Amino acid sequence: MTNSYHDETKEIKRLRIARRSMMYLVRTLMLIILAVILCIGAFLTAERYSNLYILTSEGMALRAECVFADGARNDLEEYFTLTFLDNDPALSDATYANYTISDYNYDLTIEKISVLPWSMSATVTATERVTLKGTINADQLGEDQSAADFPLPEWTPKRYKIKFINANARWYISELTLVEENPDGSVLGTPDPNESPIPAATPTPKPTVAP
Repeated sequence: MTNSYHDETKEIKRLRIARRSMMYLVRTLMLIILAVILCIGAFLTAERYSNLYILTSEGMALRAECVFADGARNDLEEYFTLTFLDNDPALSDATYANYTISDYNYDLTIEKISVLPWSMSATVTATERVTLKGTINADQLGEDQSAADFPLPEWTPKRYKIKFINANARWYISELTLVEENPDGSVLGTPDPNESPIPAATPTPKPTVAP
């Protein structure tokens, strides 16, 4: 009777030890899986931040070039949706149509990037500033008028919320929402490197068809 009791007790202890060992292995495995998921999520998020940073900087700069320097508008399709380009007021603005822009300095300060590893949309907050140099075209002047009578209109600094959508594994700017005009430049901070990694890739251009 005593031996049977001791054997039963040992068996119970062995079962408890086995159960504890199994629970430990399961918890360890779950923690490893969770750590892997977090690492993958962090990598994908960083990759998306980098890509969005590049597309915002290059796309907005090219848009400005098309407004001020007759840039290649077809190249905008690498960065913007066709719907956006068809309705972008800046591309149809005639403010500078009668002026010759001799030089301009474009500055875009990216303040915040919001995106998740699994999302198909993203938002970038950025402030745009442009310094222009140029004169009115001579054919716009009357006999008693000089270029000094028609100073070059200044470009109003603007803070935008820039919305991206992901289509065919590519990010495209689909909407610009004006948040503020003439924002205070002193409050513009440098993007956190954890939020806006240094760009490491460039978008793939579309192949050109030989004539």
